[in-house]
Parts: sequence; C-alpha cells; structure tokens
Amino acid sequence: MEHDKGRTPRGNIARASPSWRRPALALILLLAETASAYAQMGGGRGGRQRDQQQAPPKSQAPTPLPALPEIWPRLEAGALICKSRDDLVRYQTQIANSASAAPTAGQPSECRTISKQTGIQILDRDGPSRTQITTTDEAKETGWTNSYLPATPPPSVAKNAGAGK
Repeated sequence: MEHDKGRTPRGNIARASPSWRRPALALILLLAETASAYAQMGGGRGGRQRDQQQAPPKSQAPTPLPALPEIWPRLEAGALICKSRDDLVRYQTQIANSASAAPTAGQPSECRTISKQTGIQILDRDGPSRTQITTTDEAKETGWTNSYLPATPPPSVAKNAGAGK
C-alpha cells in the first residue's frame, strides 16, 4: 500500500478538500441567489416585459365617472342667511362693534348658518357684503347673506357645460 501514502482514505473526502473550495462554493451560491433575485424583480433582458406585452389585456381600465357639475351660485357650509336685509345689517353692525369678531357671538335669532353647501339664486345685491338670495333646495328659503358671491363663476365651474345662473 505504498502507493496510497499521501492520499486520504475514501471516507474522509471532506477533509481532503483544498482550502479554496469553501469560499468558492460560497461565492457561487451567492451569485446564484443574486441572479435569481434579479430575475424575479424583472431584470435581465426584458423577458418578463415581453411576456406582458404579448399577453392580451385581461381587463380594460375602468371608465372614469362623468364629472358632476358644481352647484353655482352657492353658499358654502357655515354661510349666514338672515330673514331680512335689516336683520343682516343689525348682525353686521353688532359684529363690527363687538370686541370679538366671531360670527356666532350674539347671532340674532333671525339669522342662521348653513350646515352644508347649498345652491342659490341671486335676487338682488347691496354691495359686496349683502346679497338677497333664495335657496334652490326643497325649502326655497329667501333671505340675505353676507357671503361674497362674485358675479362670474370660478374657472372650475365655468368649464362645466351644466353651469348656469
């Protein structure tokens, strides 16, 4: 058995491996994992993208909902409506004379605030801070408001075909 000197016995193959094999094997495994992750993310030569382009679309994009026309003219939530012009003038005078300019402080019972956006029709104007209106909801309430209501609608409303006075 002279010729077997220097060789490891068959059962000890792991011990006979050169020292460079373990780092090389670790490097190969690392590269394989990196390549696999890259392929899953869609990298490479665009194989996934070509597959996606060739496949027919499964569903079409949902059609956008038609734009609802904005109410114009309108009062925003929190706007004030008074029963008469005199009630509105009294309210405005009280606010101007009081130390605190809070609109709800000492609000006359003939005036109330709007809780939600309400469509209106403009009947008359007495300067920029007094406008006679009637609501277009079921109540059809007529009164005066101190809300600024420009004569022309904002651009977002002017674009809608259904906008009108």
